[in-house]
Amino acid sequence: MSATAKIGFEEFQKLQEAAEEATRYELDEGRLIVLPSPSPWHNVVAFRLMRALSAFVGTHDLGLTLAETDFRLEAAVRKPDVAFIPNERIRDMDLHHTPIQGAPALAVEVISPGNSAVDIRKKLIQYLAAGAQAVWLVYPDV
Repeated sequence: MSATAKIGFEEFQKLQEAAEEATRYELDEGRLIVLPSPSPWHNVVAFRLMRALSAFVGTHDLGLTLAETDFRLEAAVRKPDVAFIPNERIRDMDLHHTPIQGAPALAVEVISPGNSAVDIRKKLIQYLAAGAQAVWLVYPDV
């Protein structure tokens, strides 16, 4: 049996700074989540979504698309596979530091076979409660 320790946002930030580049974390209401490395197929799907969304956003000068960036959503720090931030929000952001405060306008999560419905639902609720206008849950065919 494993024990779960609660940590605060400051401890989470220190852990992120000290972590190796390949280590990925999220923070869920004090619970540290170590994210597994995504599968190659997961990365292919996320890259294709990022490329298509970036092309559309760039063509229409709508804002910024980001991949794997931390967003602080009240009591959580989440890392959507792809995110969109409109121009009007970019002006007020510090893009040199993470996490970005608040939710992206659009968060895209590519769902892996190991993701539970309960965890995905919780992420969805957290994004929307923090101000996301839309969340795409992408279930790729394998």
